[in-house]
Amino acid sequence: MLRRTIQFVSLILLATCAGTAEMPEAPSVTMPTADAAWTFDSISAGLADASCPAGTAAAPSVPLAIRAHAIDLGPADDVARRLPEGAVFAGGWELTADNASFGGLSDLAVDTDGDLLAVVDDGAFVRIGMADGAPDGSGDLTYMLGEDGQLLQGKSMGDAEGLVVRNSLAIVSFERTHRISAFALETCGAAAREAPISRLPSTYAGRLIDENRGAEALAITPEGNILFGYETVERGRSPIGAVTGLNSAGWTDEMAPNPAGYAFVGFDAARIGDTDETFWLFRSYDPIRGNRNVVSWQDGAKAIELTRPLAVDNYEGITVQDLGNGVARVWIISDDNFNPQQRTLLLAFDIAVTSE
Repeated sequence: MLRRTIQFVSLILLATCAGTAEMPEAPSVTMPTADAAWTFDSISAGLADASCPAGTAAAPSVPLAIRAHAIDLGPADDVARRLPEGAVFAGGWELTADNASFGGLSDLAVDTDGDLLAVVDDGAFVRIGMADGAPDGSGDLTYMLGEDGQLLQGKSMGDAEGLVVRNSLAIVSFERTHRISAFALETCGAAAREAPISRLPSTYAGRLIDENRGAEALAITPEGNILFGYETVERGRSPIGAVTGLNSAGWTDEMAPNPAGYAFVGFDAARIGDTDETFWLFRSYDPIRGNRNVVSWQDGAKAIELTRPLAVDNYEGITVQDLGNGVARVWIISDDNFNPQQRTLLLAFDIAVTSE
């Protein structure tokens, strides 16, 4: 009996030591600049071929009838107080569909046809048809395929969180199995398979990253550099990393401008006229105050705070369009977590971007 007790205590000590051991440091990289040697554009043709191999027939997506019910942002006085100078509420909609797979929309991008493309955090794409700056009721659902051409199975592989579109490719960041991949949706439709770009760090500051606090945020700079941001918060800020080549990624020394108490969930880097601007999306939640979000720009100097009594939910996705004349249209969308108590809300803000 004594021998068994000693063995049991030894196992506990070994497990404790293993749990507290310092993790290997993730790679450190330099933040890419406009003249960076490597860009996404240099590999996009190869990724397109890998996602849609020669001889692959395009497959149709599942049609969706998306109902878009127009909503107000909130009481006029509250809206006026929350919108900084140069920002205007351009429209809002609650989106619903009869298909049970509609929901869980985690990020947004504008595709080459001007429609909104979203990723679902269980491994799918949703296209939201747009006309005259508003959802037009059309859409479709496309399930993601892995490298082997089979459906991505389970949260461990299909937890899609970030999305951008460039060179007709949908680029997606995943949590849990931290990685970034491309899909040639416009060429192969539902037959597009995952074309890996890079694995992402699983540690930060010598500690293992929680599987559900990974690459929520994904952006491509106007020059073609892939940046990613983790929801993980370190000393009040969230780390930003960069892809520096195929299967090569690491942390830069940059941090997102998190407001106090908020986690980083989305960003988009856009050239508006002759100005490069990054728009950031942060979220927070507690049972008393509920969901809260902040959209910010100019490195956090300007912000829209979305809290009650405004139209709040779990906003996770953001994308930006250049409307011309120095105005950016910023779209955000909420992830309803497939919870009937939550909603899929789509909001648009027009923001004047001023050159320094």
